Amino acid sequence: MSHVIKVDGFRTMDIGEVIESIYLAPKKSLEQLRLFDLLLTDGSNQALRHGVYIFFNQEGECVYVGMCSSSHFAHRIGGHFGMSPKYGMNTFLRRVVNGLNLKRSADNGYDHYVTALSQIGQYSILLIDANGKGRKFVRALERLLHAMLKPNLNFPKGMPKTYKSFTAEVGFDDAIAQCGGS
Repeated sequence: MSHVIKVDGFRTMDIGEVIESIYLAPKKSLEQLRLFDLLLTDGSNQALRHGVYIFFNQEGECVYVGMCSSSHFAHRIGGHFGMSPKYGMNTFLRRVVNGLNLKRSADNGYDHYVTALSQIGQYSILLIDANGKGRKFVRALERLLHAMLKPNLNFPKGMPKTYKSFTAEVGFDDAIAQCGGS
């Protein structure tokens, strides 16, 4: 799949190389993303279940990083697009709506979500497959990518002070260990 990277490919890299490979990797535009693109790894019968997903805006900037450690990608990513303001999992879409300063009209409770969806069709997604690595590892990978990519929709008020910063020369495995993964 052109929009999936296997995390094992990062094991011999330093953080700078990981970030470069993420930005250079092919991504799938949201308007072209299909449910089946989130279910299986390319060329195999292996389920694509756990790991980290990254949303990029139309300029190619990372805007959101999330993880799938208990549910699978299709369920978790789909949950980001619930079009009700009261839906609890639509963090990405809700933050895009807020970031674009879209307001709900009095007669239609969902029009601001529809407007946002039409504007983010050119956004893209990249999946980092970490099947079999465990919840602790996936959480550490998400924290590491938050720290390195600084996605503005995850932290609209700025990065938490509890996040560790890394230099580009730190090895991937060392950085994961420092973020709580093994």
